[in-house]
Amino acid sequence: MLSRLAAKYDEKDAAFLAASIDEPQTQPRIARFLEKKKITLAVFTGATAETLKQFELGEIVPATLILDRDGAVTFRIEGEASKKDISSRLDWLLSERSSKQPKILIKNY
Repeated sequence: MLSRLAAKYDEKDAAFLAASIDEPQTQPRIARFLEKKKITLAVFTGATAETLKQFELGEIVPATLILDRDGAVTFRIEGEASKKDISSRLDWLLSERSSKQPKILIKNY
């Protein structure tokens, strides 16, 4: 889903980065998994559970962090994010925040 959204927003000044919290011994499997699932997102493989805490995402995986153009954290989604959860927030940010602001934190668990 994120790969499809990334393609949709490619021309709209938005970038996507996935982060994996896999243990070092399983990290070599990530590239094959991404290839098999046809996931084209860039993946940061050095994340840890502590990384989630630093971004105030709790300990739930998956989690989604949406930053504005200045790199400031604008939205957090704990648990599985839907296409609508992400696109409504990106659309709001990219529209120069001209409509009603979506919820800053969503907890989907």
